[in-house]
Amino acid sequence: MSNKPQRLREEKFVVRLPGGMRSRIADTARSNIRSMNSEIVFRLERTAELESALERAHRVIDQLLTASSPTSQSGAET
Repeated sequence: MSNKPQRLREEKFVVRLPGGMRSRIADTARSNIRSMNSEIVFRLERTAELESALERAHRVIDQLLTASSPTSQSGAET
């Protein structure tokens, strides 16, 4: 394991924010008792989690729709 402090092992990335977004992030971070950096990282991680959950939900819905379609049910012809 490296002896470097955690901060030196973290990657830095500069982002240009649209007007007003910095203050909204600062306000939200303050209300959540986080730094702006922590708020941004939290939201990026949460977005990735939610997108993954949404993809799983779409797969389940597709499977249910496929399973319930008339052509997928044997002997369902009338």
